[in-house]
Amino acid sequence: MKQEFNPSELRILGVLIEKSLTTPASYPLTMNALLAGANQQQNRDPVLSLSETDVSRAVFRLQQYNVVEQAPPSANARSNRYHHRASERFNWDKREQAVMAELLLRGRQTAGEIRNRAMRMTPIPDMHAVHAILAGLINRDIPFAKELQREPGRSTNRYKHLMDEDDKTAAVEKNGLEVGDTNSCDSATPDTAIDEVSERLAAMEKRIEALASRIVPLEKAIATPLDGSIGDEV
Repeated sequence: MKQEFNPSELRILGVLIEKSLTTPASYPLTMNALLAGANQQQNRDPVLSLSETDVSRAVFRLQQYNVVEQAPPSANARSNRYHHRASERFNWDKREQAVMAELLLRGRQTAGEIRNRAMRMTPIPDMHAVHAILAGLINRDIPFAKELQREPGRSTNRYKHLMDEDDKTAAVEKNGLEVGDTNSCDSATPDTAIDEVSERLAAMEKRIEALASRIVPLEKAIATPLDGSIGDEV
């Protein structure tokens, strides 16, 4: 069964994978290092502003999922340190970890963008290699990524991770449209909003017509003299 993670948890997992590959000397990470990495201004999209409580809660939940683990304490350790278990939990090799970390930290990207950014973590020799990595992640029994349909104004397709996708997103996704997609240049998002407004207006019109059908007979009944007595002289 696929597990789904909230944005804070995904950011923490992405940071742990990234730092394990880019700065192994300072890995595993303390809570302070996780906080700094999660709120980092570069190589992040969107830039977040998580609190210490947010990070602690995310680490706790990731531990419950067996995705993150507290490292054994060292002799001179002043703080607890944490490391990810993505390779064991999801069966990701180093290249898959790098690609997934980029998708977790920076959202949907083209294959070229993924390769250029993931190469700071591990060598990816060419575009054929990155496409092979993405295909492996997409074609799992429970896929970790998907290729999006090409959007208007773009020359290549983009990819996204599926670590947070739910059934509602899958139901709405048609023609490359995504729930909450603030990065998409697809012009169908405004059209969808217009359709929703039109449906609401049509529903309101029907309600008004129904009320009018009740009010008109009442008005006629009030205006009609009872037994001809109203308005007669005594």
